[in-house]
Amino acid sequence: MFAKWYNSHRMTSHAWLHSLHRHPEIGFEETRTAAFVAERLTGFGYDVATGIGGTGVIGTLHGPAASRNAPGRIVAFRAELDALPMQEATTLPYASKDATRFHGCGHDGHMVTALTAAAYLADHRDFDGTVRFVFQPAEELLTGARAMLADGLFDRFPCDEIYALHTSPDLPTGQVGVPSTTALSSADNIDITIRANGAHGSMPHTGEDAVVAAAHLITSVQQAASRLVDARDAGVISFGLLHGGTARNILPDTVRIEGTMRTTANTVHDRLTNLLQDAARASELLFGVLIDIDIEKVAPVTLNDPACVTATVSAATRVVGSDRVTENARSLMASEDFAELSARVPGAYFFIGQDGPAPHHPEFVFDTDIIPVGAAIFADLAKHRTSRALNAHHLT
Repeated sequence: MFAKWYNSHRMTSHAWLHSLHRHPEIGFEETRTAAFVAERLTGFGYDVATGIGGTGVIGTLHGPAASRNAPGRIVAFRAELDALPMQEATTLPYASKDATRFHGCGHDGHMVTALTAAAYLADHRDFDGTVRFVFQPAEELLTGARAMLADGLFDRFPCDEIYALHTSPDLPTGQVGVPSTTALSSADNIDITIRANGAHGSMPHTGEDAVVAAAHLITSVQQAASRLVDARDAGVISFGLLHGGTARNILPDTVRIEGTMRTTANTVHDRLTNLLQDAARASELLFGVLIDIDIEKVAPVTLNDPACVTATVSAATRVVGSDRVTENARSLMASEDFAELSARVPGAYFFIGQDGPAPHHPEFVFDTDIIPVGAAIFADLAKHRTSRALNAHHLT
């Protein structure tokens, strides 16, 4: 049924994608994008709320037997509004009109997938409960979900389950991957400041060498991490910025190091956090410097709920067939603030494979064949997870 419906709506979905792609907006600035989404949801007949968490949009649709006061089971689907602050290098005829902004992570495609599912469900209200579509700002900043939560997202718009998807280069084209537990890693920012009494390069013994201390700290962390963390677990510390000094022959007073830490388990996170502190203390003793470490938690691990995983696998199997569904799909070391939502409401995050450059590459192009696959899975989940039979048996 969905495939036949989509064949007559394909050009509309593609037109939405082209429009959103041409006009990308970054986190908390997605005013045009939010208005575009809200206008279409309103046209489908949804109850629409805007300005949630800044620029977020919520669309709510009740099934024939449901209402605002008796919504039945409520299932939500999340998509992201924001683009990246980077230049596009594709040759698409609908390329970004802003040289500094680019939908290089596929969020335009995710929005269109959700809008397509929303349009289908408006035309086929064969579900018992209520569906909500959550269009979130600032995912790339990893702060949009928290902003919506602070604005009362689940108090004002409660739901029983929430689902999201992402394009993935790790899977064959069209393959649906559903992680059984961890879908995405946590993300922490690491800021390290090393302070020393600087000296001339010809007389290092008259002061302390913050540069050598930084080098020792970085290499000791990388070496120790490979021996202190179980190789079967996932955890990675990467330093991307090292800054210090003003001249080649002067040992600086201060060196700054910035990096990230990503893990797929809280036990690994705690072990690496302790490792950073221990390595800092050891470097202080060895080089006589002072080291301050600040570890900022940015996003928790994205964990899938077992019942929602089972539901997603079943929906994907009905849509694409069991041979194109990968159960217990590998998690990614990327991070997502969908984790903030699924930590409060049972949910599942799944992937749909595509070829070509990975997201965040300047030549990334969203595969439009993902739209009908993802939209059909959302629509199937809406029908089966809002059923009165499910509610009656208290299955979650």
